[in-house]
Amino acid sequence: MMKFIHPILVSMAIMLSLSACESNETTLTISNVGDASVENLRVILSRAEVGFAESEYFKLLQVDQEIPVQFDDLDGDGQWDEVVFEVDLVPNADTKLIVKPVESEPGYEPKTQVYLGVSPERNEQFAEQDEAVRPKDHEPQSLPYLYQYEGPGWESDLVAFRSYFDSRNGKDIFGKTRPQLYVNNIGLSDSYHELDESWGMDVLKVGNSLGSGALAMLKNDTIYRLGETGTASYKVVTEGPVRSVFDLKYTGWEVAGTNYDLTERISIWAGKRSFQSEISLAPNNGDTLLTGIVNLKKVGKQETSSGAYQILYTHGEQSENHDVLGMGLLVPNDNFLSFDNADSMNSIDVTDTYTALLQPNPSGKYVFHFVAGWELENAGFKNSEIFESALKAEAEELSTTVTVSIQ
Repeated sequence: MMKFIHPILVSMAIMLSLSACESNETTLTISNVGDASVENLRVILSRAEVGFAESEYFKLLQVDQEIPVQFDDLDGDGQWDEVVFEVDLVPNADTKLIVKPVESEPGYEPKTQVYLGVSPERNEQFAEQDEAVRPKDHEPQSLPYLYQYEGPGWESDLVAFRSYFDSRNGKDIFGKTRPQLYVNNIGLSDSYHELDESWGMDVLKVGNSLGSGALAMLKNDTIYRLGETGTASYKVVTEGPVRSVFDLKYTGWEVAGTNYDLTERISIWAGKRSFQSEISLAPNNGDTLLTGIVNLKKVGKQETSSGAYQILYTHGEQSENHDVLGMGLLVPNDNFLSFDNADSMNSIDVTDTYTALLQPNPSGKYVFHFVAGWELENAGFKNSEIFESALKAEAEELSTTVTVSIQ
């Protein structure tokens, strides 16, 4: 028996046992050692952990229902490195899945997407690019747009986000009125600042805040936005029915006399209202990275915790549609310093933001999750208690402890 601690999911390992069945099928057993049920548990297994030699690819069945699986080539060498899926678990019990070898990678309905539309001629004709380097002379909000809705967008079937691919480096939210993928169509016709009942709208006013989880640094008691950099690039890592992942890389971020290089790897999963940000910073010299939630509408902040996460959230009539929007930050305990308010701190160019101060975990990474819940996507989010419960449920899911073994 071999045990693995999963390299991606914080505080998570997975009990996996492979045993031979008839017709080349295999039984995959996931053991939940906790006393709570878990919905849509994010499962990431490396190629080495799977060790499944009968076929390059496989399908997963739970009872008679097929579970979408995604095989991700993260290093571009032509072979998948991780297989990912989501599964419901019951407390203190084993969940058995049937593994069926197949000759080619199975296909499923897309439930996540990453998109960057670029118009090199600035003629409102945008073409998708999986890799892009931001021009050094690119100015924020310069017209006609170089980038469709000003930068890359990423989405699950329930919510979408975008990043301003310019010196603001802000993050914004596209709320959805129904489950679908839509970021490739936003900004091509009608204004996304007004409600389109067929898909939704831009629900957030960002201003000079950090919006929905943008980055800054606290150095010498002053906040500095991730702003002008020597270079900035975008690259899709993977996208598919279960998750999408992309990188934003910056070099030459000058903060009070020190130059930093920063890579932000953003991932989003099917059926989730959140994205994960995993950050690598060099040099790591003890300065404090931070993120935050916009507070232009002056909605009070709430703090709580669940599982292995500290939670900061706001809830109230703060959407651009003048209805209820909830926003939350989930910070792992080993990345958490404190929650604060940018308006009570010295700042060069960050205002109207509730902040989460981060410290690197033992691996040298910073990780947080940003969650958005809009009442037109789910009427339950009118209620602050329901939104808080959703935040805690996500934190519990991310904190689920299991063990990985292969027999």
